[in-house]
Amino acid sequence: MCLVKTTAHLLFYSFVFGGTTFYSYVASPIAFKVLEKDQFSALQNKIFPYFFQMQAASPVILALTAPIALTTGPLSSLVVASVSGLTNLFWLLPWTHKVKEQRKNIAKKYTGSELEAKDAILRKEFGKSHGLSLLFNLSNVCGMLAYGVCLSGGLLRKIPK
Repeated sequence: MCLVKTTAHLLFYSFVFGGTTFYSYVASPIAFKVLEKDQFSALQNKIFPYFFQMQAASPVILALTAPIALTTGPLSSLVVASVSGLTNLFWLLPWTHKVKEQRKNIAKKYTGSELEAKDAILRKEFGKSHGLSLLFNLSNVCGMLAYGVCLSGGLLRKIPK
């Protein structure tokens, strides 16, 4: 086992898993609480394309550099993680952006109860897209966690007793 390759792999895995988990469950909720709605939205709009690209590409890089055999367990966990990132990047992110733009447009055209009626439909659609995005983000984290467990087990088996 090449020490440099294994070390680089572990550091990269730690960065990806730690970064995704920290941003998803610590930084983003704090930002939501302390920033104004427009500021939070602007922040997420800048971060999410890169965030989802990282979620999609990192498992592929991990698979290509794995210091353990990629049997069904580790490989399937990386596939789940990557597909989750791809789903967020290419389906849910554009859908969410589209709904947000529609909401901005109707806010310019309507007021009062007419605005409320039209916006209610879009809020519901935004809730669906956002909820699915959260689910796929969680599946990415779970896939990466499962890979980490497989990675740890595989590396522990290589340690001389």
